[in-house]
Amino acid sequence: MLSLVIPIYNEAGAVEDIIRRSDAALKGVEGGYEIIAVDDGSTDATPGILKKIDLPSLRIVRHIKNTGNGAAIVTGIEHAKGEWIATIDADNTYRPEDIPRLYENVQIQEADMIVGFRRELTKGPFLHRNARGLLRRFAEVCSGQKIDDINSGLRICKKELIERYKELYPNWFSLHIVLMVCAGKERATILYEPISYDHRIGVSKLSPGLRGPWNFIKFFCLIPWAAVKSKRIRMLSGQNISQKQEIPTNS
Repeated sequence: MLSLVIPIYNEAGAVEDIIRRSDAALKGVEGGYEIIAVDDGSTDATPGILKKIDLPSLRIVRHIKNTGNGAAIVTGIEHAKGEWIATIDADNTYRPEDIPRLYENVQIQEADMIVGFRRELTKGPFLHRNARGLLRRFAEVCSGQKIDDINSGLRICKKELIERYKELYPNWFSLHIVLMVCAGKERATILYEPISYDHRIGVSKLSPGLRGPWNFIKFFCLIPWAAVKSKRIRMLSGQNISQKQEIPTNS
């Protein structure tokens, strides 16, 4: 079963469209699906809009106050019934129509996670493009895996993998960066699939004004921290890297 988690904060302009499109796109996926919309303490018209959406697949969870994107995703994971967790933002930047293709590919190739690769961002504004590239290359060094997209919000991951590092995820941004580093250190099989990426509806919560450079600094510090902390979790859970490697037999 696939559980789609949608973290939501003040997305009145796009949230209903994203949820209905997600429901339409996921009809017929193998094993069934559910949509978990986590309203992270929205103060606009979002709560009222969510109450009016009547879909059998939809479950709505509400935080009383805004606790952050990462915290909202973790709440969704805690309520999920599926063996696979998909995430998508509620601001219209990602296309839910891409999810069935990604879900099919991650299962066919028996991978642990598949990430939507936003090719458009490699041609974006100079500062954004180079800052994102620096983060990605630093994460590759710290995680030991090649990374095509460090913080894409559209991805599908085995629930057991994303849950394993739950205690490390920041309440705000970026759960996805921490997950990429931890999964890389575990030598998980990660696939990348090109997806479309559009302009968001509404105001960005991540990078307006001076918040952009500050977030870059935080993300840069998150990467080595996650690499170090994930080792302890793997040791405690018995998920040692050596268990992922093929052990040669003596002839």
